[in-house]
Amino acid sequence: MFRYGWLTITAEDLAVWQQFPDASFTLVNLPSPPDAPEEFHLGAFEIPAHPSSPPIDEH
Repeated sequence: MFRYGWLTITAEDLAVWQQFPDASFTLVNLPSPPDAPEEFHLGAFEIPAHPSSPPIDEH
């Protein structure tokens, strides 16, 4: 449970985060019934121009 509702994170969101750990995601509020907790998911993301750490070379 998120502080003020539910946050749904998909496998695709995790894949972006694993490849770009410094990415910033938008938080999107999904429609929900009036009495239900709010539900959110991660939307568009932004990758910083200068990541804080160099990419890992797997070779």
